[in-house]
Amino acid sequence: MSEKARILLIDDHQTVFRLLEAIVRIKGYTLLYAESGQQGIVMTRQEQPDLVLLDVMMPDIDGFKVCQYLQENDDTKEIPIMFLTARGADGDLEAGRKAGADGFMTKPFQTMEVLKQIERLLANK
Repeated sequence: MSEKARILLIDDHQTVFRLLEAIVRIKGYTLLYAESGQQGIVMTRQEQPDLVLLDVMMPDIDGFKVCQYLQENDDTKEIPIMFLTARGADGDLEAGRKAGADGFMTKPFQTMEVLKQIERLLANK
């Protein structure tokens, strides 16, 4: 995968965006940002990012439904999705798998661990 990979973060907290932007910039990746599930669906279809990082708890559409929609849509089903969420119970992990996610990481996360997961998913694309 090119050093110029484009990653879309779908999360309703801008602080997560600012933190992740600094982290992915280390590898030369570009981070796009959507503040809601609906906006994230639209941006994923328009921008065709190389990877989607997705929160579960959002004010409009929860991340599980966003993931399921993206996995069922021909335009977006090949884009890897990793949940990045504060919800890490076994039921949440199972719901993420059922929705079609390629990875699951809980907040707070370690910089090197999130980079390792991002690189793994980009390499497998």
